[in-house]
Amino acid sequence: MKRVLLVAVGGYLLIAVGNRVAEHFGAMRCGCSEDCWCHRRGLSLFRWVFPWGHRSAHSAEVKADLNVP
Repeated sequence: MKRVLLVAVGGYLLIAVGNRVAEHFGAMRCGCSEDCWCHRRGLSLFRWVFPWGHRSAHSAEVKADLNVP
């Protein structure tokens, strides 16, 4: 059981690092807004492992307009 868990975690990290390298060289690009959590340092590593569910429906400009009282 421990070996299966280690292989799963290792595979997850390998995919994350590989996709991050591909993004660095321009092979992939994230389409979400600049204020998304996935653009934060350290979290961008995991953006490409689970590329769904982190995109906001609103851009940064729309969010700024929504927050105006």
